[in-house]
Amino acid sequence: MPDISSLIDDIAPVAADALGGALLDRFLDHPGCDLLVVATPAGQPVGVVTRGAVRPQDAHRSATELASPPVTVGVDMEIDEACALLLAQRDPPAGLVAIDGGVYRGVVSARGLLRSQCEDRQAAAAGRHFMEVISHEIRTPMNGVLAVAELLRRQPLSSDSQAYVRTIIESSHATLRALNDALDLARANTASLALNTAPSVLRDVMDKVQGGWEARAAQNGVTLLVAYDGDPDLAAVIDAERVRQVFDGLIETALTLNRRGAIEASLQASRTADGLRLIGRVRDAGGGLTAARLSSLFSDPAGSTDGGGQTRLGLALCRRIVERMAGVVRAEANVGAGATIAFEFLAPEAIPEVEAPLRPAAGQRGAHVLVVDDNATNRMVAEALCEMFDYTSECVVDGVEAVDAARTGRFDLILMDIRMPRMDGVEATKAIRRLPGAAGAVPIIALTANADPEDAKIYLAAGMHSVVEKPLKPERLLEAISLALPATPRRRSQAA
Repeated sequence: MPDISSLIDDIAPVAADALGGALLDRFLDHPGCDLLVVATPAGQPVGVVTRGAVRPQDAHRSATELASPPVTVGVDMEIDEACALLLAQRDPPAGLVAIDGGVYRGVVSARGLLRSQCEDRQAAAAGRHFMEVISHEIRTPMNGVLAVAELLRRQPLSSDSQAYVRTIIESSHATLRALNDALDLARANTASLALNTAPSVLRDVMDKVQGGWEARAAQNGVTLLVAYDGDPDLAAVIDAERVRQVFDGLIETALTLNRRGAIEASLQASRTADGLRLIGRVRDAGGGLTAARLSSLFSDPAGSTDGGGQTRLGLALCRRIVERMAGVVRAEANVGAGATIAFEFLAPEAIPEVEAPLRPAAGQRGAHVLVVDDNATNRMVAEALCEMFDYTSECVVDGVEAVDAARTGRFDLILMDIRMPRMDGVEATKAIRRLPGAAGAVPIIALTANADPEDAKIYLAAGMHSVVEKPLKPERLLEAISLALPATPRRRSQAA
């Protein structure tokens, strides 16, 4: 966050015995000056005289008589903090007096301070919008690459070809992680990083961490050991995806900076009077990490030249996420070689929900699905998954065509993209919901890379049944379809 040093005007102070006439002359000579500081010979501010406080009849009064108490701030105070201090005054002054070691250094006008804060916020908003646009432009083709690679992975290929496909998938995931980290870090820096908490079984969290990194660690020649220390069925009210994101960032760092030995990832859970104390650790037993090296990356992730760009970005995001969960993250030196990155936070205990096994209902076979997406690769992937689930499908390329197709009443389900030309997915869903009869009640599932909780609320409010994030995962899509479709499809295609 920027400080006020760039906003300080170096305006010479006035002596306590200066007369009002001289002060009026100073204000006339400097139209942009809103206040003058009355200082002792040693440079200590004792009062301020504002432009409106001096009138012609005050020409023979001293500066001390005309002055009011100063509001002083350090030269390194952040702009947001200075604005808050200014607005907290009973009668907001015309400006603040900047001091360094108790000695006057200049004034910061209220107009300049508030203008700077407004400009900073506008620049931050423009930066976030730019990042979101770039994210969409990169994410769309990358999601297509991932989806096609996943389909290839399920084909009977040679071992060499399977290795190539795995490399494509891992590289694509790494690119998307870096993109997601950059967006999340931008949100964290503006205090808008969202946490979507829900009861989560802690052992399952670590199982997913292990499943996500085993192949990558083996490919790097590193042994990955994942452990959970706590009651097997213990559950906590946490954002499980964010916790996994922290582990992902820390394991990514350990693998990037270490090419041998072992990496241990663990989660320890214990009950306390304040809830569950959760301690996550990623320990490098190979010696690639050091506590000093990690502390440098954590303390100045943007300026450090140690480690790759994604390493610095990932660690910065890890710290922001843990702080958002009211926790702490630290680097600890191991006995011998290597270092351990640890994070710790408190969470309420929860009773875990028992999930039913994922099985497509027998009556759902033969459902007819409308795929709506302006990207040809995404349409191909969705059609292939529908075929895998024993569904038939048709495709259209935007919301206008989707409404026309839905009006025929031939579809049991619609898979709707969000960002499309002519009419986007939200507007198309609202239009379909206005159709009479069964055509307006067809289940609609959003397929989008913008699946943040706030975005999901907009989609559900428009009339969508659920949201599935891109790149599409067959299990997640099938689960959403199973929940959206009735046990026996309406078979509108047959009726037509």
